[in-house]
Amino acid sequence: MTLHKVRGGDVLAGLGGIALLVVMFFPWYRFLEGPYTGTRDIAANNTEQSAWQAFHVTLVPLVLLALLGIALLVSTAYEHTQAWPVAAQVLTAVVGPIASVWILLRLVNPPGPNFAADRLWGAWLGFALVLAITAGAWWSMRDADRP
Repeated sequence: MTLHKVRGGDVLAGLGGIALLVVMFFPWYRFLEGPYTGTRDIAANNTEQSAWQAFHVTLVPLVLLALLGIALLVSTAYEHTQAWPVAAQVLTAVVGPIASVWILLRLVNPPGPNFAADRLWGAWLGFALVLAITAGAWWSMRDADRP
């Protein structure tokens, strides 16, 4: 392991990926009880849902981005060749904007009936972490050619 090759962007992306996986367990949305819950299965007095409960297809870019951010940090720390870190940088930099737009759309238009969902702090923190992972990947790509 060569920690002297790890740069700020790698650390930002890696720690952001770990934090995003943790934040996905926190409450992201609160749905109203009653007839306005649509097809959501909401138990009495438990109207908050995490990202794992609220999302279906949207989980794919979120989990992929978190794992790519972690892979970026690990591949840079354990690199024997430039191929793995560069691949992780590029993939993270490509998936990051896609996940950012996807989460932004879920913040503007929450899952379920629009008028029956409140966005909680977990959703905003998750969006900030997605932006941090994306910024870390771009920062890492910019610093890759510097000694």
